[in-house]
Amino acid sequence: MKAVVVCLGIALAVGACKKSSPGPGGGGPGGGGTGWLVGTSGLMVNVHADGDATGYPLASTETLNGIACRYAGEAWVVGTHGTLLYTNDAGASWTPQAVPTSANLRTLATQDYGPVFVAGDGVFLTSNDTGASWTALGNGTVSFRAVAAAQQAPTVLALSEDGTLWSFESNQLVNRGSFAGARAIAIAPDGESAILVGDHLIARSSDGGHSWAPLVSGDARFDDVRLDEDGDAVAVGSAGALAHISAAGQVSLQRIGTADLHTLHIAEADEDAGSAAGFAAGDGGQVFITVDGGLTWRAGPNVGRTVLGLDQIGVAHR
Repeated sequence: MKAVVVCLGIALAVGACKKSSPGPGGGGPGGGGTGWLVGTSGLMVNVHADGDATGYPLASTETLNGIACRYAGEAWVVGTHGTLLYTNDAGASWTPQAVPTSANLRTLATQDYGPVFVAGDGVFLTSNDTGASWTALGNGTVSFRAVAAAQQAPTVLALSEDGTLWSFESNQLVNRGSFAGARAIAIAPDGESAILVGDHLIARSSDGGHSWAPLVSGDARFDDVRLDEDGDAVAVGSAGALAHISAAGQVSLQRIGTADLHTLHIAEADEDAGSAAGFAAGDGGQVFITVDGGLTWRAGPNVGRTVLGLDQIGVAHR
């Protein structure tokens, strides 16, 4: 397949970001790996592994499409009409950040050392200064639905609405091919292993997204996927579908509930006091909780509105 290259105007800086310290909320309700859920009508809720849930009152009722965290206290949230919210105190307070667009923002990703990426309808933005300024990388016409960035490597992959996979390499946006029905992507911390999922679609890459091998997907549409440092992945999707994908490529499917699941996050066990806590949610607001890395799930709180994004401040973040 011939690669298509679109030149960009900014380099992907890696290794130049100073790790920030947690703010006043770093050790409180927002820290320690609890889940932050965002969704329709301004939904923002902090959920703990024991099932306790606390809503955060926002002045806006914009739909919030995604959240990405880093370090002990930082996180960004994207939403409709150019909404971008930021916290540096583990969620004790959230403030709007200015971005050079009013387009609907649908996805975002962070790196431990490097830029923050925000993308959506006809827009792809990056910031190297914690959101103080933003640079447009897209061409104004391609709309993005998912972006993933390796935590410890420069690998950055994005999916546009038409299923095109894009890789950012040497200041260029490289077309890595088209995957019909692709909806979400995840990258391991080392930047080599990646998982792509979608409508009856699961594919794995072991070379940073340059080549892909299809896996058995089952009868489901997958909306989100997480990949750990050992190469094991979990994906969620339609009618409560939850797929376990081993590093060897084996796929096993289970159902948790009957509603469509749109998002999930599972912490690494050794980064969460020995408990691999995680959350999954979607239509209807029902939250499911795991404490064993996704092997078993129980029903948690119902937050009343559709959940579209989920991450955990302080541990194994997106």
